[in-house]
Amino acid sequence: MELIEKKRLSVCLLLAYVILSTAENRNLDDDNHIVMETFDEHTHSHLKQDKSNSTFFFEHAVKSLDRLNLDLTTHNFKNLFQRMNASLKNSADCTSDVFLMINSFTKGTQPYSSIAFKYLDAATKIPTGVEQGRWNWIGDYQECQDIPSIENPLTKKYFKGQYFSTAIYVDGVPVFNPYPLMMGICLPDSCSDSDANNVVSGMMSYIKSEIAKAIPSIANKTIYANGTISDKPRKFDAGARGMLIVTSLIGLVVLVSTVIDYFTTCSKVTEEESPMKEDDEYSEAGTADNTGLLSGELFSPTIQTSRCGGRNTYFLKVVQAFSIFSNGKKLFSTNTAIGPLACLNGIRVMSMWWVILGHSYAFLIALLDNAVYAVKFIQRFTFQPIMNGTFSVDSFFFLSGLLVAYLALNEIQQKGKLNWVYFVVHRYWRLTPVYLYVILYFAFIMAYTSTGPMSFLTSQGPYRDSMDVCKTYWWTNILYINNMYPYYGNLGTTCLGWGWYLANDMQFYLVFGPMLVILLSKKRWVGIGTAVFFIIAGVCVRVFLVLYYGLHGSQGQPTKHTDDPWGQNGALYGRPYARWSVYIVGMLTGYILSVTKNRIKINKFIAMFCWCCAIATALAVIYGQYYYNHHPNTKMTMTASVFYVSLSRTAWSLCLAWVVLACVSGNGGPVKDILSWKIWAPLGRLTYCAYLVHPIVIYTFYFNMYETIHATDLLLIYFFIGHLVISYAVAFVVSMLVEAPMIQLEKLLLKPVGAIGARIMNGLSTLFGRFKRQSE
Repeated sequence: MELIEKKRLSVCLLLAYVILSTAENRNLDDDNHIVMETFDEHTHSHLKQDKSNSTFFFEHAVKSLDRLNLDLTTHNFKNLFQRMNASLKNSADCTSDVFLMINSFTKGTQPYSSIAFKYLDAATKIPTGVEQGRWNWIGDYQECQDIPSIENPLTKKYFKGQYFSTAIYVDGVPVFNPYPLMMGICLPDSCSDSDANNVVSGMMSYIKSEIAKAIPSIANKTIYANGTISDKPRKFDAGARGMLIVTSLIGLVVLVSTVIDYFTTCSKVTEEESPMKEDDEYSEAGTADNTGLLSGELFSPTIQTSRCGGRNTYFLKVVQAFSIFSNGKKLFSTNTAIGPLACLNGIRVMSMWWVILGHSYAFLIALLDNAVYAVKFIQRFTFQPIMNGTFSVDSFFFLSGLLVAYLALNEIQQKGKLNWVYFVVHRYWRLTPVYLYVILYFAFIMAYTSTGPMSFLTSQGPYRDSMDVCKTYWWTNILYINNMYPYYGNLGTTCLGWGWYLANDMQFYLVFGPMLVILLSKKRWVGIGTAVFFIIAGVCVRVFLVLYYGLHGSQGQPTKHTDDPWGQNGALYGRPYARWSVYIVGMLTGYILSVTKNRIKINKFIAMFCWCCAIATALAVIYGQYYYNHHPNTKMTMTASVFYVSLSRTAWSLCLAWVVLACVSGNGGPVKDILSWKIWAPLGRLTYCAYLVHPIVIYTFYFNMYETIHATDLLLIYFFIGHLVISYAVAFVVSMLVEAPMIQLEKLLLKPVGAIGARIMNGLSTLFGRFKRQSE
């Protein structure tokens, strides 16, 4: 019995050690919603801190074992629950069932004692590897679920095992800020969430008071459980029910439309007489609506769709807009995956894979049981492309700027004008419906898609905050201002944190698109000078931000003006004024392609020199912080930080510009062959939806884990492959349900409205001209 009591004491001491050491010495501030921010500097510093204070506490506590001599006998354990019940007012049935288990276990009363052991066995234990970052003490979820029902002879009611998750807070802050020390407990299902919360809080209070006899410093800490929830199925709220109804109706329309379309359409591959012709003012290419996430020809215009029997009514056209049969054939077509800019498809898809790769690592931090070991990944030379995966987003900015300039300038050259109203409306229509659908899913459905101990994270910390923000501030996303408002554009507390890219891209599209396209088409050198000015200005802005906030490295946290909310919530990453230079480099590249009509001649020796410069620059960008990542106790000097942070993203865009120019001019070699594979075309059409849904796919997988994750290279490679495949599969479903129908409906609804609007404006202009001449 003495050995058992000492083991119990050791557990209490270790728990106090963990709480005290992490509360005083650790401050994890890793934001998993920041795109591609894998193991950032905060995480790294959190996991490498000196453990001298906590080690002293642990050694002191162990040495004080005999002196403390805590009387954790079963009698006092029962008294503890009695005191807790009197002060916390647990429900009568819960109290009765818990005491039945305690008495049965201590007295060996059968058959209850064996059942009681299951409750104890399934509950959390302080695991090994706490110092390696194991803060999810989840117990055995399945064992608790499998505990059979038994009858309480006093209440004459049956009860079975119920799993509860809870978080331990110290002085109002999660132990591993922003993530809590998570514990799983197994109690009778007669206990409510508040009952379980009271039990754990009471235990924390008892442990603290006893340990404080030897370690007085812990007496000043307020330690309690918070957010305790059971694994009982949660009832859908009104928002969730509404979202399910909407999705069901959309699915029903798509299903019926697909069946009708299948039996009324005859298809063959030929030239189509459709709104996609070259001379169509409202063709998809002509509107220059493309973002770097969007393929230049989302749905192939070369798929002939004619009606069997000659029927081609407006109703059947609407039906076809919702048909997976028609939209699927267009999406998977590779007939248009040719031409001088076919290499853009490869760049787009590979960049998307890069994003998913980085997020597969970044979103793991809350579920790891060996975070200290995992953070050593960043010290490897081979890990630097993942560590610097944020440059994949710059690839999208570059592509977006290139396509906007290239397509808009081509439209002006061919027709002498561009409908600027349609320029904006078409882009908004193209991006927003599917974006809004994903936002509503994330806000109202996401929390219901996970079960098990890890689902607790959807009700705690940044994940819950992000979902709640979506319910209130969803409109900031569809107005594309979420990178600045609310909460100063903090990516962890804004709705759909990865939507910051769309906000930036839309702002660039609305400001730099018209301004530079008009200047480049009317006054070439003024336009080029203006573009160069803004590129230099963007670099200078980054220099200023690095110096003003004292940022060391691209992922450094402010060391100056730390009370400035704009610096606290991300001084560089999601800010439009810190990212526009890449977009404008893309626009200048598109301008070059447009004015030369893709007929670029480059001397072979010059091409070889440019390839060497581009490769060297790209390697310097990706591996430029390797020394500092490899030596955790060092950080970039301010001079090096200014140079690297201000130039790296612009330099990356210049490397991409050369790759595109080399491929177009015939100097791409095997690079062009790879980037121009036809397989990239259908994958490229799914890139936008894949970008929107892939974090939700990753979260859903991770939050349905029944155990913590022990990070190894092979395991994470498998995770990445799975996330990649499933993300594109879900992207296809979302595209067929929302994205594709909206694009096809645009040709039926928005195009005629745009044409009518253009005629009205032309008529008013003509009328105004006549009136002016008459007045003169």
